[in-house]
Formats: sequence, structure tokens, C-alpha cells
Amino acid sequence: MAIGRIRFRGLIRAASPFLLVFGALFLLIWPTVEGIVSRWLRFDESYSHGFLLLLVSVFLIFRVLKQRALVPGFYPLWLMPFVLALLAYGMGDLLRVQALQHLMLVPLLLGALAILLGWKQVRFFIAPVGLLFFAMPVWDFLSWTLQVITVEINQLLLGLFDIEFEIEGVFVYLIGVGAFEIANGCSGLRYLLVGQSLSLIYGELNLRTLRARVILFATSVLLALFANWIRVFVIIYMGHETNMQSSLIEDHESFGWWVFAATLIPLFLVGRRLESMKAERDSDQKVEATEPLASFSRTGAMRLKVGVVITALLPVLVWAALPSSDRDIKPEPLALDLKLVGERYGPLFSTNLEGWRPRVQNPDWLYTQTLFDRRGAGDQSGPGESLFAAVYSYDYQREGAEVIQYSNRVYDRERWYPETFFTLSGPGKVPLKGLTLRQRFTDTRIHIVYTYYVEGFWETDNLRAKLAQVWGLMNSRSDASLIVFAVYCEDCDGKNRLSSLIDSVMEEVVTAVNKQVAEKKRGED
Repeated sequence: MAIGRIRFRGLIRAASPFLLVFGALFLLIWPTVEGIVSRWLRFDESYSHGFLLLLVSVFLIFRVLKQRALVPGFYPLWLMPFVLALLAYGMGDLLRVQALQHLMLVPLLLGALAILLGWKQVRFFIAPVGLLFFAMPVWDFLSWTLQVITVEINQLLLGLFDIEFEIEGVFVYLIGVGAFEIANGCSGLRYLLVGQSLSLIYGELNLRTLRARVILFATSVLLALFANWIRVFVIIYMGHETNMQSSLIEDHESFGWWVFAATLIPLFLVGRRLESMKAERDSDQKVEATEPLASFSRTGAMRLKVGVVITALLPVLVWAALPSSDRDIKPEPLALDLKLVGERYGPLFSTNLEGWRPRVQNPDWLYTQTLFDRRGAGDQSGPGESLFAAVYSYDYQREGAEVIQYSNRVYDRERWYPETFFTLSGPGKVPLKGLTLRQRFTDTRIHIVYTYYVEGFWETDNLRAKLAQVWGLMNSRSDASLIVFAVYCEDCDGKNRLSSLIDSVMEEVVTAVNKQVAEKKRGED
């Protein structure tokens, strides 16, 4: 019993510097960690593998601890990068740029370890801790680029077959058959992140040289992208051949993972080949010259205590200096002060337009209204016409309440698919992206346009709307809005009817959004 108590006390004494430092660090980063975990819990997104990576990371960390006897100390040279990472994290909080905070998490963890262990010991934790980087929700910025690459590759592949098609943006229109959208989920980001993670884990467990690990990692990237290109092509081809009746169209998720799993076979064959390289065998046989580690003298113990106090104090100071920001999501959005019902437009008491409406999660402010034009048959309108206007606005963007997020959809892809695409320009040359949607089970068609109004910038592209949050750092705004208009009519020019609607109400919509932003700013001041 006495020996057990001694060992336990020794373990606590050895772990206490790390517990104190990481306890203080988690006081600062906990809101960001909580938001990341909430993203991992959405199992239909690109980061649902986060919990698995966390478990693997913990396993690899304990593997290092078992293989090496670590001696903590104080290495003040690493305070500088740690402080820079803290400042960057704090700037991300002040400017409400979540991506910057997400990017800083892994550097902060490794920086704290480096201060206590130094380079010669912390380098063994780079891969185990760095593995978590592939579970950070910062990779969405790659989605648009991957979508465009996928479209280009499939344009090349479809050109090899006797298929009539047109490409517009990320939409592939099969003449006389239907249309496919290479959406965010079709970018291949999921396969890329999982492939990169597997190659890093394999390299950490089985490879020794940096060259071999880089070769395996690059191979995993190419194979993951290749799997997605083949998956998308097969789905489009089968849609063409079966007149959009193939079961692959509805069950494309599981099909994609089977294709990706097939690409893991050549990946692991490459890994085995790399293991047999002469450089790897020589590395296994080479005995590392172990440098003497710092002994736990009285001076070394005092230096460690000073280092722990300084390192733990830094994140606490940043936490205390940052203003407390309300990150809560409103249980119900508030009504935006906007009234479009008047002399020209009357209300229709319906929450949707022929079964369609955007799906937007957790806006702070909301306005939706179905309308009819009081002018009756004038201006190309007819008795079967109905109009729709909506504004989904966020005071500022945070986890689960962002204008660009995976769960936000302008239309339900299971019920609607795009037939044609167009662009419109509103008052003040506001750009709007347009779609003519057709219901999958009927011939019902609606015409919609939408635009993003992010911190004073107008965008129609998801990536540029996301980046507008960065461009907006130079002004005092932090808001983001999705503005949508739609028309259903049995026999009319949908594009012209939308133009008429936009010209008549757009200025009121923008005024309402700007007024709300100004009132919120006055309330904060």
C-alpha cells in the first residue's frame, strides 16, 4: 500500500505542471472547444470523424508517454510563439473570426508542451496532437475549390461519352434529363480529411523517415480526390442512363464511402512499400543518441515552478482581458422590422411557396412573407401567381449560427432539383443568383434568387460570403444576412417577375437590415 501511495504521489507530482498549464489554457479555449464538439456531433457533416480522431490522438500520446521518460522543465524560448498564438486567438475572439480561433488550437496545445518539454521532447507529440488539426472546422474554405476541380474533372470525363450536357458554375445540366449540383457535400472534403488522417496515423505507427511520411500523405490526398471524382462521375452517368431513376442518386453517400474504401487498398500497399525501403530499415536499426535530460535539481525544480506560473498566467490574462460575448443561440428568432404588405402587395397566409422554403438554422432575426401582387393580371402576373420574400439575419456569426453552414439550404435537394440558372441585379447593382427549381415528383416549378449581405458586402458565392467576414474587419459591422425572393406562376416569365419584385422591395429590405444593425450597435455603446 505504501509503495502504491508513493507511486501515485510521484505520478501526481510529475503531471501537476501539465495539469496546471492546460487547466488555465482550457479556461480560455473552452467556448471554442465546445463549439467544435457540437460540429462533431452533426454526423452528416465533414467533421463527424472528430471523436474518433480524438481517441486515436489520446492513444498515440499515451504511446509516446509509455516509450519515453519525459522530464519537464522550463524552456522560455517557446514563450514567444505561445504568446503569438494567444494573441491570434484573442484577435479571433474580438473580431469574431472563428476560423482564426480554430486554427490556433493545435499551436496553443503544442506551444504549451514545448515550454515545458523543449524541442527534443515535444517533437514526438507533433503528429499525435497535430492529428486533431484534421478535425478542426476550418477546412470548409477548401470546399469551393474542390467543388470547381470536381466539376472540371467530370466535364472532361463526360466529354468522353455520348452525353449532352452543359456546365454552369457547380451545376451539371443533362440536356432533357435533369441537373446535378456539385454541392458542398460533393466536394470530397470528407474523404480528403479522412484520407489525410489515416496516412498520418499510419506514418506515425509504421514509418520513421520524414520523406516516407510525406510520400504517403501526398498519395492519400490524390487517392481521396480521385475517389470523389469517380463517385460523382458514376452518379451523373447513372442518372443520365436511367433518366434520374437510379438508386445511386438517393443513396450516393454510402456509395461514396465504398469507393473511398476501395482507394485505401492502394494507399496501404504504398505504405507497405515505403516500410521496406532501405532508409526505413536503416532508421529502425539506428540507435538514437540520447542526450542527457535535465535532472530534477533544486534549481531545475524552481525554474519549472516559475515556468508553470508564467505559462498558466498568460492564457488567464488573455481570458480576463477579452470582453464577455454572448455566444448563446436564441431559442426563437426575433421578428425583423420589415413590412412589405401595402398598396402593391397583399399577404398570403402560407409559410411556404408550393411546398418550398429555405432551410436556415438559428437566425437572430427573421422575416418571411408570402405575397400576391394587387395589380392582378398586370405586369405579366396571373391568378396562379404567388410571391415569397425572406430575410434571415445574424447579429454576428458563431458556432451553430452562421449564414454559411452545412445545414443551411436554399432548397431541399431531396424534393427539388435545379433546371436552369441565371443572375439578376437589384437596385444599386446588388448581385443575386437565380435558380429555376423543379419538384422531383411533380412538374411544379418555382423561380428563386438569393444573395448574401455580410458585414456590408454583397456576395452570391458561398466561399466569398465566408471570406467577407474577414474583409469586414475594416468596418464596424459583424452582421450577416441571407436574402431570398421567389415566385411561383403557372405561365409567366419567372425571371422578369423576380426582377419586378426585387426592384420594388429591395431598398426596403436593405434599410430594415441596416436599421437593425445600427440599433444593436447603439445598444452596445
